[in-house]
Amino acid sequence: MTARKGRVKGSLMVLGAATAWGLMGTLARYLFTVGEVDPLPLTAIRSTFAVLVLVVTVLVWDRRQFYLPLSDWPQAALVGVAGLAMANFTYYYTISLTNVATAILLQYMAPILVALVSFFFLGERLTWIILLALTLAVVGCFFMVKAYDPRLLQLNLPGLISGLVSACAFAGYILFTKRAVARIPPWTLLVYAYAFATLFWWMLTPPWFLLSQGYSLRLWAIFFLIGSVGTVLPFALFTFGLTYLSATQVSIMSTMEPVVAAGAGLFLLGEILDWPQLFGGALVVAGVILIQRGSPAPRQAREAMPVRRRW
Repeated sequence: MTARKGRVKGSLMVLGAATAWGLMGTLARYLFTVGEVDPLPLTAIRSTFAVLVLVVTVLVWDRRQFYLPLSDWPQAALVGVAGLAMANFTYYYTISLTNVATAILLQYMAPILVALVSFFFLGERLTWIILLALTLAVVGCFFMVKAYDPRLLQLNLPGLISGLVSACAFAGYILFTKRAVARIPPWTLLVYAYAFATLFWWMLTPPWFLLSQGYSLRLWAIFFLIGSVGTVLPFALFTFGLTYLSATQVSIMSTMEPVVAAGAGLFLLGEILDWPQLFGGALVVAGVILIQRGSPAPRQAREAMPVRRRW
């Protein structure tokens, strides 16, 4: 596959992931608003359903994907716990200390961290195109979450620290995954990373606690939808996208999530968008389009990886 085709394929995957996250985020926000479920239990249930769906999928499709040498377990645990679980945990903790707008704004400082780490430690060049796309995406997120309105931006020291840790965790997830897919097949990485993330969530919210909440059958169906379409699908697309694109490109393109969420909120929940928000959305879209001109990262050579043993 040519570099151009690989870049297009990877871009479509990451944009698909951001779209699914944005849509499912809107659904989750609706559940929080009407008080049907709290964020932490939903995250634990979402992670549990995700690992169940992944295990069943791999069992039916290709059981060789279960094979992971013990030497690679720490890397999968790093993606699952320090990346996936910690990003979610600190994001929701920041919301509890501030509000949703502040938490989103702080977490989407992650592309800046990814770009800096990629430049100083991974040898990636920061071209003017990348810097401009990064600026457009971050400034666009600022307007999208209405951070220009001091009544909505609730900042305090504990919330600021938690939000910055959330940004570091999200950036770490992207960088850890980019490094891991060089050694571990994407489906194998997804299964083990989500298994470790689910164990982390079970320590905070045990399964018996989740089952004792008396959720209706309708809610469990929605939970399954969020765990499969809203979690497995986008994270699979995101992980595969990282095999074609650089971590910086992927992090910038992920800022499409709040844009999709805002659009979904407009059409599904009747939420009104201000002109500055529309301007911010346009900036994010411009940044995502511009980053397509950045030099693509070389595709990870899957052929060089050892063949997984059959069960």
